[in-house]
Amino acid sequence: MKLPVPIKAATLLLACSASQSYAISEEFIDPEDGMLDASQFLSQHMLGFLPVPIIITEPATGNGLGVMGVFFHESEAQKQGKQTTGIIPENISVLGGAATENGSKFGGAGHMGFWRGDTIRYKGGIGYPDMNLDFYRIANVDLQNPIELNVSGPAILQKLTFRLGDSKWFAGFYQTYQHMETKLAEDINIDLLPDDELNEKVEAFLQNRLNISEDTSGLGLILEYDSRDNPMNPEAGYNYRARAVRFDDAIGSDLNYTQYQFTGLNYWKLSDTFNLGLRLDYQSVEAASGETLPPYALPGLRMRGVPAARYQNNQAFITEIEATYKLTPRWHLKGFGGAGFVADSWSNLTSDAEDVESYGTGFRYLIAKRYGFTMGVDVAWGPEESAYYIQAGSSW
Repeated sequence: MKLPVPIKAATLLLACSASQSYAISEEFIDPEDGMLDASQFLSQHMLGFLPVPIIITEPATGNGLGVMGVFFHESEAQKQGKQTTGIIPENISVLGGAATENGSKFGGAGHMGFWRGDTIRYKGGIGYPDMNLDFYRIANVDLQNPIELNVSGPAILQKLTFRLGDSKWFAGFYQTYQHMETKLAEDINIDLLPDDELNEKVEAFLQNRLNISEDTSGLGLILEYDSRDNPMNPEAGYNYRARAVRFDDAIGSDLNYTQYQFTGLNYWKLSDTFNLGLRLDYQSVEAASGETLPPYALPGLRMRGVPAARYQNNQAFITEIEATYKLTPRWHLKGFGGAGFVADSWSNLTSDAEDVESYGTGFRYLIAKRYGFTMGVDVAWGPEESAYYIQAGSSW
């Protein structure tokens, strides 16, 4: 299980903050190896509210900071059980907000539940993004130079799945709702034409075309297979997820389209010190006849080293490989690389897609052995620039 970005960032920095603030306390020393470990602190202070800083290094928004409060709740059986490693808390909650140097802001709350002995899984969140992003595809037209748009408004998502018998299979439902206001991030000054009146008309046309207020509401089905040995830091097993979501005016959506996603995560433990992972991710949207989708509804390439919203189209596919070498049980080295492809149709995705590559390296430290939880930093190089990322838990 990959934690949502806000929960991942909050949990990582919770561990960092705790380890710095209480470094001299025995709560942060593992009695077995004498190393820094936040397991005891996290398990014994689960009901407390802990404010933690967030560091943002997303190339699309610039650097930023924020604060979140995170809550870990183990079940009574987990608290009293003999298991001391690989525990997934029954509930994880997060609340907070962040801002970046380009004026982007975000606030929200999220919750994850692993209920009834992990036979029911829930993931939900409510947020209010106010993001300034460069988009390179508007109204089905690719742009040579990006247009910076401000996208803001409330967003809600919920996912509920049920384990099928005693198997590794889950099936369930997905629901999402967004009310998004899209507008130019900054006023533009058109001086392309020799006549001021014509320039004003062009500017007014762009403002009218790009200033949009829309509701998108979707319901969908999920099928998932999960055999990973530890969702927090998997070393072996598979996680395959298929999702289809319908956005329709019958359920309050101003736009009518269908969204598909298939994700395959593969982990192989080749030795006690070397692991290999492979990620496959396919996304597509199919708009109803005559519908033009807003930029934020299009699939894109979410890869380390590639700015968000830089590469978008109706179809997107990502493949990425990651190798992990354990210097010690606590310290791990990472190397990764991948390729992404976007196109307007499936046939073009397989024959004439726009493609990009990225690669990088990083490290992890096992900061909470009880949960199998690691944290660290990745440095990635993409087609335009390099970037670094604070990582918590599984990379994917």
